[in-house]
Amino acid sequence: MEEDVLLLVYKQVLENIEGGENHLLIANGFNRGLGINTGYPAIFQRMAENNRGVYHEAMPMMEECCFDLEALIGKLENDIADHNQFLKKYVRNKVKFDFMQATHEIVKSEIKNIYAEKNEGVFLLLRNFDSYFSLNYDSFLYLFLLKHKSLKSGEKNAIAFQPTIQFIEEDIDASQNDIYTEIKEARTNGTLKVTLGEDASMEKRLCNVTKSHFVKEVTEYSKTYKKGWKTKDITRVVDAIFEEEKRNALIERVDDGSRPIQQSLFSGGTEFVFDPKSKTQNIFFLHGAFHIYKDGDRVKKITQQSDKALYQRLEEVINDDQKEIVCVLQHTNKTDAINDNDYLMNCLNKLGELKGSLVIIGCSLSDNDDHIFEKINNSEIKTIYLSTLSKEKSKNYKLARKKFPSKEIYLFDAESISYELIEEKILCPA
Repeated sequence: MEEDVLLLVYKQVLENIEGGENHLLIANGFNRGLGINTGYPAIFQRMAENNRGVYHEAMPMMEECCFDLEALIGKLENDIADHNQFLKKYVRNKVKFDFMQATHEIVKSEIKNIYAEKNEGVFLLLRNFDSYFSLNYDSFLYLFLLKHKSLKSGEKNAIAFQPTIQFIEEDIDASQNDIYTEIKEARTNGTLKVTLGEDASMEKRLCNVTKSHFVKEVTEYSKTYKKGWKTKDITRVVDAIFEEEKRNALIERVDDGSRPIQQSLFSGGTEFVFDPKSKTQNIFFLHGAFHIYKDGDRVKKITQQSDKALYQRLEEVINDDQKEIVCVLQHTNKTDAINDNDYLMNCLNKLGELKGSLVIIGCSLSDNDDHIFEKINNSEIKTIYLSTLSKEKSKNYKLARKKFPSKEIYLFDAESISYELIEEKILCPA
């Protein structure tokens, strides 16, 4: 008789882990849940669209290789004479570059929708955790967590990606009659006079009031000064402002482990180098990412703020024999690539040091990631919460019990994950 598996909803997971030490592991299903399809078939399709005369004809070969990038490259190299090493290297580098460019384009084209639609509160998910682990090779999680910090502080420490908060402001200003700037100014610097009696009054900063109170005051301000602002416009603008405050609170504690290192006087500029001994790093790319590369005995981060500059840096790294993108693109023998790289080994070992609870979103628990699951199973993680579709709960529960025999397992409905905003008091920035 098949075991009846309890399926939690996402809010129950958040209630269960509140107040404890919690960690998040995401895989490709996390991106998909936000409408960003970075699966290999989707990436190859984008490559075919970008280079119709080349990859369109190679699509049958891609399918034959089960969309395994390293397998495809190996097949292409086998068709080139052994003495022609130049062509072998050119093909390998060109395919990898096109693959990375297509992935970046997919993420960039879809990320705006995350803020424009129901997922404006995605940071409510991310702020519940002490550390973040990604099985994805794209830099989506990094962009989500770190980009805003560089925009506000002016630091040149972000990989190329068009502004997120900035385009929210631009969109709102265009559709909400330029009221964003005025309401944001009120939130940041405005005060509210409170009369306590005939001779007693006090002032309260608007950045200390709750969202509902702030909406009430803005609505009253609009009526008093005949601004003509619609209620729906005020609500959307206030939602965006409060969400930005929540993101900023989270960003302050996010650390990807990279540190600025001044280059020589002759080369100038600053590089960001990953510190393998960092005690504060809390975001880890278990299989590497496109913005991480090895240069000699150091692992560095690409830090360009325009797409043109990013693609140029990627191409330079890929074509330099002394440098290598830290990214495990193959489906098999992943441990070989991990063992040869200090950054990847540091990320993997960190899993073995975890305690508390681990929430896993969008992971199929496939055998080719057993090296990840073994580390988790040997850690002091007590409870694992795994997202699943309702129709697959029995199969996934059995699989989870097999992968994590020493852990307490709970499944939760992937379709119940919500990033909607909640009413909350936000403290004024210092």
